[in-house]
Amino acid sequence: MQVCGALIGCIGLMLGLWASPALAQRHVAIASIFPVADLAQRVGGERWQVLTLIPAGASAHTYEPTPEQVRQFSQARVFFRIGLGLEFWLEKLVRAAKNPTRSVIDLSEGIDTLPTPSAELQPPSPEHSHPGHAHGSPQPAKESSRQVHTHGAPDAHYWLDPVRMQEVVRRMAQVFGTLDPEHAPDYHERAERVGFDLENLHQEIRQRTQGSPLRCFIAMHSAWTYFAPRYNLEQVAVIEPFPGREPSPRYLAELAKLMQKEGVNAVVIEPQLSTTAAQALARETGAKVGMLDPTGGQGVPGRDSYVALMRYNVAELMKLFQ
Repeated sequence: MQVCGALIGCIGLMLGLWASPALAQRHVAIASIFPVADLAQRVGGERWQVLTLIPAGASAHTYEPTPEQVRQFSQARVFFRIGLGLEFWLEKLVRAAKNPTRSVIDLSEGIDTLPTPSAELQPPSPEHSHPGHAHGSPQPAKESSRQVHTHGAPDAHYWLDPVRMQEVVRRMAQVFGTLDPEHAPDYHERAERVGFDLENLHQEIRQRTQGSPLRCFIAMHSAWTYFAPRYNLEQVAVIEPFPGREPSPRYLAELAKLMQKEGVNAVVIEPQLSTTAAQALARETGAKVGMLDPTGGQGVPGRDSYVALMRYNVAELMKLFQ
């Protein structure tokens, strides 16, 4: 028995030694948020190790890099950023990491962007009906918002639109192929498979949302600016126009009046942000509250892949509309 145990141990050690060069050859990529990291890992395959910079449960809007993350960033060959101002801390991180050979890829380049909703609460424009009370089959979605007054800057939350993320996946394959040209065909082949899955996800979400008679909600912040119009839903207003900053009592009072006037009875909160103001608003208006998650994370039950995260959010939103 001792001889067998020693033999098994030797074989295990040899296998570990044989495997270690292969592991050492894996390139390191980092994405700022988990949904991007998950898709990048699927495109990169076993030749890449893709890490997520912002941990599960943290908000990109209030994030501060840790010394360990600076170390990881310094060793990465490529960093995938959402762009459009989401990674406001990136310049400081780049300076601290001191890695001039690392590529920083702004995934927003080439994306058809939408403007960030305004902090000004405005009634719907005359051409809008009241989708919160609508019945029957909805009309095709228009990429517009009930908040017709908008900030000049484009909104950063395009990753919550599976259609736009198909373009992002193609971009990832190009980046990986440039950095590792010998395996470029493999990256493009995997990107096609991921894109096919994203298209199926889009069709699934469209089918699940199209029959809902209620279609309007108040968001914690502007996370659903792209998702909502894609599926003929309406993010009527946001509780925190500036994420991480509590809204004023006056703003909340105006928001409550808008909800009562327009018959909006659904409030969406997020695990990354304080829910105090949202819960107070719901109590004031009698609205239902549902938890949606813009980022999910590795190890988060039911939200540990991009597809699972989007399915979770759709299921929770449909519960809120019941």
